Amino acid sequence: MFLGCTKELSSVLKAIELLKTSIFEHSLDGTIFQEAMSFAESGELYLALIDKTSLEVKTEYLRSFPEHFKEDLLTIAKLKKFKNLNLLKSLCKDRNPLSDVTVYDLDNPNSKYLTLVAFNNKRSNRSAPASYLIELILPYLHKALISRYQSDKTSRSPIKSLTCREKEVLDWISSGKTNGEIGMILGISQYTVKNHVAKILEKLNAPNRSSAMALSKELGHR
Repeated sequence: MFLGCTKELSSVLKAIELLKTSIFEHSLDGTIFQEAMSFAESGELYLALIDKTSLEVKTEYLRSFPEHFKEDLLTIAKLKKFKNLNLLKSLCKDRNPLSDVTVYDLDNPNSKYLTLVAFNNKRSNRSAPASYLIELILPYLHKALISRYQSDKTSRSPIKSLTCREKEVLDWISSGKTNGEIGMILGISQYTVKNHVAKILEKLNAPNRSSAMALSKELGHR
């Protein structure tokens, strides 16, 4: 029914195209988030990417969103493991009748993260409130948020500090090869491999080979 509202539909389609570009370019930021949410009030916007296992906020964007209310919202959400959305909605509406919150990808077993968005509906948008419209852009907003987070994570990766040879050695470590085997494969001495391994562990701040392997896998090196 609300899709009959030409202005609101146009805002949603524009937001989807904007977020598609953000996914491809890993460029989501606070300004793009606000622009994509143009069908909601421009103030008091909050977007968070949350690890489903640790319930840790991995990245977030705020636009005039009260810090104390953000903390209250996240505290209750974590206590309920983000599964009681109605409780979160009630918390928002108790503070402001136009306020709302939604969660995306909570029940997807193939996704490591969920996205939480808090916002205010516009008083003028009674026929097409943001609470309905946001459901149309959530899949794209979620992907754009993950895309930017993973891009930032990669750019900060200590893997970047490794030399080409050290990356080669790390690849073979991750394949389960010993120093002797790596030396034979690369045509270098076992002593040289040992030195490379020591530098790799130091740069990755890893206590041992197993930790270096786990970190390499986590950072998507292999």
